[in-house]
Amino acid sequence: MTVRPYATWPPPEGIELSPPYENMPGRPSYEVCPRCGFEFGNDDNPGTAEPASFEDYRREWENDGRPWFDQNAGRA
Repeated sequence: MTVRPYATWPPPEGIELSPPYENMPGRPSYEVCPRCGFEFGNDDNPGTAEPASFEDYRREWENDGRPWFDQNAGRA
């Protein structure tokens, strides 16, 4: 990741996040995690699909075997 996922990141202690996250930590970066493919500001917002929480998205990604979203990322 090259930028913070949201304007305020990490979120203040004691804040329980729920989608859409931009309502709490502010403007999203819309950056895509090269590892899991989560797009901050898109995957957690209603739109073309139901919003996913970080936890739900990660659980599904782990159940799928933790594949690299960007096959070229992380390679020297």
